[in-house]
Amino acid sequence: MKWFGNRCRRCQDVSLLAAGALNEEEKIELENHLAACQECRSYFAEIKTLIVPLAGWENNLSPIEATPAARMRWAKAVQEAARASSGPNPNPQREKFGLGLWRSVWVELIWPSRRAWAGMAALWLVMLAVNGRLSDHRMIEASARSSSTQDIMQAFEEQNRVLAELTQPVFEVPSAPPILPRPRSEREQDWEII
Repeated sequence: MKWFGNRCRRCQDVSLLAAGALNEEEKIELENHLAACQECRSYFAEIKTLIVPLAGWENNLSPIEATPAARMRWAKAVQEAARASSGPNPNPQREKFGLGLWRSVWVELIWPSRRAWAGMAALWLVMLAVNGRLSDHRMIEASARSSSTQDIMQAFEEQNRVLAELTQPVFEVPSAPPILPRPRSEREQDWEII
C-alpha cells in the first residue's frame, strides 16, 4: 500500500468507500473519480483485498469460551471484592486512628505500583548520595580557595614591599631650603619717588 506517494487528494476517501462508510451521493462521486484516476483505482483494489477477509470475521473465527477453572477464579474474585466492600469493620479503633485509611492507601496506591515506588526511592537515594558528595567537594574546594586566597594576599604584600624598596633612590638628594617670601620692608624698590 503505497498511497503516501499518491498525489491525488481523494485517496483517503477510497478507504471510506471500501469500508462502505459513504452515503450514496459521495459514493457515486468517488466512483466517477475512480473511473478517471489510475492511482486511486489501484489503491482501492489493494484496500478491497484487505477488507474481504476481514468482512466475515464472525464466520471465520470460532467463539472463545472461558474454561470452568477461569469461571471459578472470576466468581471467587467477585465474591471476595463484594465481601471486602460490604463487610463490617472488625476493629473500629483502627479506623478511628486512621490506620484503615493508611491501609487503603497502601493497597490502592502503593502496592499495585510497588516497583515504580521502589525505583523512585532508589533514585532519590542516589541523588542524595551524589548531592552529599558534591557538597563535601564544595566545602573542601572552598577551604582550599580561602587558604590559597590568604597565600595570594601575603605574596602580593611581599611583592609590594620589594617593589617599594627597589623604587626608592639609593642616594639622597640634598633638598634646597624653602624659598620664603621676604617682608615688604626688606624688598628692593625699583621705582623712584619724585
